[in-house]
Amino acid sequence: MAKFARNSLQWNAAIKTFISVLLAGIMTLVVSSYLLYTHLDPDSSEFFEILTYYALAGVVLLIFAALFAMSHYQALARPLENFERITHALPLLSAKKYNEARQIFETVQGDKRLKEVGELQAASIQLSNVLEQLDGNVNQRTKMLHTTNTELRGERDFVKNLLDTAQLIILTIDEEFKVTMFNDYGEKITGFSEKEVLLSDAARFFPAGNWIEAETFFRELFAGNIQIAQQESELIDREGRIRQISWLHSRLENNAQHPVLMSVGLDMTDKKEAEKRIVWMAEHDPLTDLCNRRKFIEEFEKSLRTAIRYKHNNALLYLDLDQFKDINDTSGHSAGDELLKEVAKTLKRVTRFTDLVARLGGDEFAVLMPETDEVGAVVLTKKIQAELQKIQLEYGNVKHKISSSIGIVNYPVHDASIHELMGFSDLAMYKAKSAGKNTYHIFSADDQTREQLETRVFWKHKIEDALENNLFVLHYQPILNIENNVIQHYEVLIRMREPGSGQIRMPGKFIEIAEQVGLIQSIDHFVIQQGIKHLSRLQKQGLKVKFAINLSGSVVDAPVLLPFLKRLLKKYELDPSGLIFEVTETAAVSNLQQAKLMMTAVKALGCQFSLDDFGVGFASFNYMRQLPIDIIKIDGIFIKDLDKNADDQLFVKALIDVAKGLGKKTIAEFVENKDILTLLRQYGVDYAQGYHIGRPEPKIHDDQNWQPPEDDIPMQIKIKQDSGSAS
Repeated sequence: MAKFARNSLQWNAAIKTFISVLLAGIMTLVVSSYLLYTHLDPDSSEFFEILTYYALAGVVLLIFAALFAMSHYQALARPLENFERITHALPLLSAKKYNEARQIFETVQGDKRLKEVGELQAASIQLSNVLEQLDGNVNQRTKMLHTTNTELRGERDFVKNLLDTAQLIILTIDEEFKVTMFNDYGEKITGFSEKEVLLSDAARFFPAGNWIEAETFFRELFAGNIQIAQQESELIDREGRIRQISWLHSRLENNAQHPVLMSVGLDMTDKKEAEKRIVWMAEHDPLTDLCNRRKFIEEFEKSLRTAIRYKHNNALLYLDLDQFKDINDTSGHSAGDELLKEVAKTLKRVTRFTDLVARLGGDEFAVLMPETDEVGAVVLTKKIQAELQKIQLEYGNVKHKISSSIGIVNYPVHDASIHELMGFSDLAMYKAKSAGKNTYHIFSADDQTREQLETRVFWKHKIEDALENNLFVLHYQPILNIENNVIQHYEVLIRMREPGSGQIRMPGKFIEIAEQVGLIQSIDHFVIQQGIKHLSRLQKQGLKVKFAINLSGSVVDAPVLLPFLKRLLKKYELDPSGLIFEVTETAAVSNLQQAKLMMTAVKALGCQFSLDDFGVGFASFNYMRQLPIDIIKIDGIFIKDLDKNADDQLFVKALIDVAKGLGKKTIAEFVENKDILTLLRQYGVDYAQGYHIGRPEPKIHDDQNWQPPEDDIPMQIKIKQDSGSAS
């Protein structure tokens, strides 16, 4: 087809040339013949000769025109062939076959007479080069775009996975408060699918009250007035459960025209529940679920203030179970726990919903009755005692019944504080207990408790004065290491010094009163601080000495002991391995779980624990196993006649064998003569304490090597007057 087209072009050009030459020649002949015709005679011979010449000229003209047309035909052959090659090569450029097209372009031979062909050749070659370069650039850009697209897709997937796996509710909100993005964790927490949430109102995630606050934040963020906002809100999920969400709202600049908000929500439900549980545990007795002493004191203070302000009559019932210790000793601690739970259930059942029931410790309970008089208090008291008598606990083959002694105090009473009111109720309860089982007594300042009350108030003021004016002093009683006859261990004992005479008062005079009026904790803190201060000085002097400090029963569930102790250890830079805390068996057993927790926490600081007055309960061996103690201090009642009483000897030997089996050290107190010390050495007791070893003194011994006295010191003390309770 291209060949035919080329030939047609050549023939058309040749024919046009032929006709043009022929017409030009004919016109010349016609004009010349006309001129001759006007001057010659048609009949003359010259006319016929000239006509012959014109005929010959016409033939020559025809031949010349044909030759000229053929020449023109040949002249167009090569340029048209070059044009044909270029025309055939151009489609190769669209097929991106640039090398093949250039090879064809380069085979085109130029013609000096037709420079256009050369220009077309050069332009075609340049076009192929430009197209090839452009194609290369396009391919490079395409690869770059593909790489960038792959990277962006990876980043998008990473961000999406990050948003979906983050343990946070994440959503974005447009200016119409519509949700535009919702992550997988949000679906998991709320129960709503992404399809349900997208383009729905963000208000669905906020209750009405919280939405007003959230909407205000959103408007301020969109307006650019604030950059970030924090909000605590509830969220109701698909199942209707209420979740506590902590939201953080911030503005994201998507572009200048369409900013969005991102809200990130942290599910605080479990944490809030745990916090509530911790607060609840701090205020309640774990065994009975009743309020503990700490919560009771707090509520008692509020009740007293309200009663004084509005002149209301309230009542306090102080309840103590009769002979509860016998149940613990005969059937064990588990039986006692079950009985305490039943008592707690009964008290909650029979009291009014406005009454506050608390377990103060051991077998002691209290009931606060707002808005009641003496008659109402007596009615409830009788009801409590009647219901408690119905409780029967079968433990093994033993059936236990319960009764209670209750002290009643109607308050306010003049300007009495809660501790004084507690003391009044305690006096009334003991008054009831002294009258027999299952009785009650109403406190009155005019009854026979008046003398006891005056004594209590007298000592209360003396204790407060001693604490304020530093009238308490510490004495140190040596404890002998029986194996090597060395004294490196002392029990810290408290004394009260009279400000005028300087007379020393023994702790038996004021410790019990301090416990009753709520000052025992202050005494505990004084002894702990002064003891640690003195021990720190001795350690810095290079002396290896240990101090045993008594803790009262009130510190077992007191939350302030541990932080107080940590502060002192840090302040005085004390090595805690030199510190031993003594807790009486009675105090530890009265709240066994709290005692275990407290001991474990204190031992974690590096201190040790000793169980004092050990052996007085039938379940003592069980407590030895349960409590995290290091030292067993055998009650002096089994030691003071050890050299004379065979039963005491059997008991002490058995106790020592059990203690050794459990890896505990043993201390025998009230060692008053060398015969007792000799027996203790034979039994394998680790330490001995008593007047035969040394009396309590204001200073420790200069010589750690113990020398036995020449004569036995006669026993002249009452049990636990020097080495008991918090002192």
